[in-house]
Amino acid sequence: MQAERRTIEEIRGEIASEREQLEHALVDLRRGIDRKRKPAVALGSLLAAGLATALAVKVARRIRGG
Repeated sequence: MQAERRTIEEIRGEIASEREQLEHALVDLRRGIDRKRKPAVALGSLLAAGLATALAVKVARRIRGG
């Protein structure tokens, strides 16, 4: 039974290793989210610019009476 017991140092080492792995996984996850967010922001900006342009054209036509 004594051979199966782990020392405090072994447990702390395992916890530190698992924490490091978790931190790396979180960094990778954040990078993935950022990569996916950029195209969505670009598309949203493009749509907003298109709508603003369409609205400006519509207002200009009303002002000109056409």
